[in-house]
Amino acid sequence: MSIILELSATLFTMIPLIASLLVDKYFHKKTNVIISTLVFPATYIIADLLIGLSAFGTFSSIAISQFDFKPLIQIASVAGLGGISFMVFWFSSTIATLWKSHFNLQKEKTLVNIFVSVFVGILLISGIYYAVSIPTGTTVKVAGITIEHNTDYSAIIDANTPREEINKQASAISNINEQLFAQSKKAADFGAKIIFWSEIDWILYPENEQAFLKRAQDFSRANNVYFAPAVLSFKYDSQYAENKIIMINPKWEIVYEYEKTISRYPTKSDGIIHTIQTPYGKIATVICFDADFPKFVRSIAKQNIDILLIPKFDTPRISPGHTYSSSLRWVEGGFSVVNQVNLGTSIATDYRGNILAYQDFATTKDKIIVADIPTKGRKTLYALFGDWFIYLNVLFLCWLAVAWIKKRIKK
Repeated sequence: MSIILELSATLFTMIPLIASLLVDKYFHKKTNVIISTLVFPATYIIADLLIGLSAFGTFSSIAISQFDFKPLIQIASVAGLGGISFMVFWFSSTIATLWKSHFNLQKEKTLVNIFVSVFVGILLISGIYYAVSIPTGTTVKVAGITIEHNTDYSAIIDANTPREEINKQASAISNINEQLFAQSKKAADFGAKIIFWSEIDWILYPENEQAFLKRAQDFSRANNVYFAPAVLSFKYDSQYAENKIIMINPKWEIVYEYEKTISRYPTKSDGIIHTIQTPYGKIATVICFDADFPKFVRSIAKQNIDILLIPKFDTPRISPGHTYSSSLRWVEGGFSVVNQVNLGTSIATDYRGNILAYQDFATTKDKIIVADIPTKGRKTLYALFGDWFIYLNVLFLCWLAVAWIKKRIKK
């Protein structure tokens, strides 16, 4: 991004924090101590949801900071990421209140008792939920493949995809393409039944797309695998290129093609999440940034998905946070996820957010993930009721505002 866009993005994603601080400051002395500590987290998660509905998504949410706190993140299956963020900021608000009173625990006894009771209660219930929801059914080996690119193909698209520029890369592209099939064969020989590639790994020209599809179909049938290659299909003399993933079953059939929906480049995606029912559960795919938007989570969760495949192309600057954010989203939906990431952190997690495989692009030579993934997901309250917890906080702030207005009128 340009420096102007980077600064704009930074300021924009600070809006929830700034809004929360201002609202908290305004109501701090106008309500009792306990209610005042709820204003800051309530405002934050509402503003954070609005950011999530914008073009920025939720990958900057504070909830990501709790990725390794497994009992706490189970809240997401009930209240979404907003539930995690609320607890983080309620803790902050409580500590700030204690700080102001010089940690006079006797003076703030009621606040401390309520917060500790709620926090410990949540950890106990979530911890038990985490422990008893260990996947006990069958698993399937899922493989993610990445081949390093030494060329920024986006620069070619930005230049309107001239044929001569693509021809200059023909040898390098051919080498990458051959490595992808070689690594995929290695994964199949190891026992993987589902194989997919990281975002835009295979580069397609208009004239070789049909030959590629036949080769991919032959590979799927010969190795008896569900094969989902992620490709970038150039369109000559255009700034539009298809960034898509193709799902092929072992019967040689192309089940669906999904084009990236949220992209800085033009896209013709209809935004519909396609699925495939397999002997290894119900599988769906989205691409990279798509996984940072609540509407996709709800759409996938409603279809009772068991495994989600996410091909990505990241940058070390947002790694591993960007991978963690999508892994947390699937705790909300109740299904396992495999992120295969070029220039980032690849990770496979079950529906509890538990890490099954982890790979750092920068320190790994053979960039293949093979993980045993549960073939059955779980139903969650968040999948059924969505962002009910955030709407509850909206009602809380509305009630607070109405109470304040009535108080002013009486004066």
